[in-house]
Amino acid sequence: MKKMRQAHLWIGLITSVFLLMEAITGILLTEPWLMGQESSHQPMHIQTEEQGQSQVENIGQEQSAAISAAQQESTADASLPQRNFEEREDFNRGDEGNSLMGIVKGLHAGRLGTVDIKWVIDVAAISMIFLTGSGIYLSVKLLAAQRKSRKKRSLKVSEVQ
Repeated sequence: MKKMRQAHLWIGLITSVFLLMEAITGILLTEPWLMGQESSHQPMHIQTEEQGQSQVENIGQEQSAAISAAQQESTADASLPQRNFEEREDFNRGDEGNSLMGIVKGLHAGRLGTVDIKWVIDVAAISMIFLTGSGIYLSVKLLAAQRKSRKKRSLKVSEVQ
């Protein structure tokens, strides 16, 4: 039983260091303002009427260029056999919102479906930081007490002899 406790102590101590690093880096990635970086949420800029009109004109030009390029490509590819949309290999991979991978990625980004749970992820990361930090502190304290008691025992044994 004593060996099992020692193994649990050391495995827990080593694993706690890695969990602490994961929790700290995870919260820093989800909250970049903690490192002095800009947030991933860009504020909306108010446009003047002239800027909005020029953007509409640019979009119109880009769309017409894309349509003409698509028409040229479709005439060039007319000799190639056409495939159905559902036959594409990556058709099901594109819609990751309902798949397990989509759910996992959403949770990692702080979303559960369409619900924003970023604050829950932040609370969990802070809790992990606290629990692993206090676990490391208590483990080191326990190891120091064990070392001290071993020294006392070795001194008593040497005094008896």
